[in-house]
Amino acid sequence: MALSYRPASASLFEPLWAIEQAAHPYPWSESLLRSCLTAPYWGEVACTETPVGFYLFQQVLDEVTLMNICVDPVHQGQGWGQALLERALMRARAAEARRCFLEVRASNVAALALYRKVGFVEDVRRKGYYPCSEGREDAVLMSCTL
Repeated sequence: MALSYRPASASLFEPLWAIEQAAHPYPWSESLLRSCLTAPYWGEVACTETPVGFYLFQQVLDEVTLMNICVDPVHQGQGWGQALLERALMRARAAEARRCFLEVRASNVAALALYRKVGFVEDVRRKGYYPCSEGREDAVLMSCTL
């Protein structure tokens, strides 16, 4: 099945909220997701017949921060995460961004491998940044040149 893309917007909040909650052990709050579906944030929703994933950016001049990217767990393992990330980076380049930043949980080995595969490098770690079942875990800050 092929993916199509639609601009991320507040009108798509409900399916994106469902994906966010299903995809992350510690999902964003409802208010944070809602706020990132309005300017100055931007992104896209990947769809088959229904939304299956999304990404959201914040752009400041020629830099973007990948605020969130996720694929519904029902659709993971099909290469759609990589397709969505590559699409996101292509759109960032089209928006004249020259560098992309992100942060990810140190325990998210699948995401770390994907980010490295498409050219991200680790810049620094924030020790004990995220809550987890064992207390706290590091955030890995990464970047790539676009």
